[in-house]
Amino acid sequence: MPDEDAPAEVPGSAPASVPPPVPGALPLLPATPLRVQDVTLVFQGPFKPYITREREDFARNIRLTRKVLPGVRIVLSTWSGVELPPELQRELQLDAVVESPDPGGLAPLKLGDRKTNNVNRQLATTRAGLDAVQTPYAAKLRTDCFLEHAGFLDHYAEQRALDGGRERLLGCSFFTLDPTMFERLSYHLSDWFQFGPTMLLRDYWSAPFMSPRNAQHYERQRHASGSTLFERGFRARYAVEQHLCMHFAAARGYACPRYLNDVAPALLAEYQRFLAHEILLLDPWQIGLRFEKYGWVGASWFQRHNNLMHLDWLALADPQLAGREYAEGLRALIRQRQRSKEWARLAFHHSSRLHALLFDPRLTHHPIRRLAARIAHRVIRG
Repeated sequence: MPDEDAPAEVPGSAPASVPPPVPGALPLLPATPLRVQDVTLVFQGPFKPYITREREDFARNIRLTRKVLPGVRIVLSTWSGVELPPELQRELQLDAVVESPDPGGLAPLKLGDRKTNNVNRQLATTRAGLDAVQTPYAAKLRTDCFLEHAGFLDHYAEQRALDGGRERLLGCSFFTLDPTMFERLSYHLSDWFQFGPTMLLRDYWSAPFMSPRNAQHYERQRHASGSTLFERGFRARYAVEQHLCMHFAAARGYACPRYLNDVAPALLAEYQRFLAHEILLLDPWQIGLRFEKYGWVGASWFQRHNNLMHLDWLALADPQLAGREYAEGLRALIRQRQRSKEWARLAFHHSSRLHALLFDPRLTHHPIRRLAARIAHRVIRG
């Protein structure tokens, strides 16, 4: 990662090849179907042992997930002091419970927010949970999520076979931002759900803690000229997802952004190479992931265009769709999505003077906003 206030240089060289296995690393399996006994699920984050007023039910999430993957090892990683009654721990058949000292929170990620930036808590608990894994593969998910099926295992095995046995990091499309759209943040890989070789996940979560100075960067610095309404809202130097992903990518030789919304063409090309070579991006319904707190995302036209979905990743990673089923149908869907995103990109650019009105959550029913939404949808769908 770059020094706190010094811009990082973007190297012109191609990304480094995949590093050789680390001596003593956990063994990787051949390109065959993955076995449940070779996987550990790490549930990370805070929770309450009862059903909350927001209807969050941690115990239900564990039960439903275990029903999907009977016999899978489950590690719960949280911080010290969280209440977990012994009888509940026995009932949920948790294989390990890891409690970490609370490193504390940081200033809110965005300037208009009051919510604490918990990136260092997330780092501490995820690292500790992954350190407790004894299987070759691991999945990291949040305590407020659950799995309704385990399709991610099938998708991963298929991609590994197409890659000749090479391993990748599997990530979720929702909140993996498309840096050519509305929130132009590259290396913003979603942390909702990740799966891959345990050693690879440990590498990904080895980033240093975010410093208070970086967490408050844009209290001292102006945002880059031309920043969008969404980008100007950031207080931290980089988004949480960028902080994690950039450390991982830089260690593999990829150029990283010099600032939050660096969209230099060479950098975007480098990020696309990173996604194509290192990542397998799946939509939540392909993974089997249910995140009821964010159920609205899938129905949001804005979010479906703002994120990189599986079709977008396919266009980057395998434009020829070699060896894939239903290749012709996939090509048609990719073309349709690319046209829709191009129209959305143009509409966003030419409506910049109206963004404060169009995206103010308090003005959902403003007549100009509703008219603009109808026009935009008709143009894009047409």
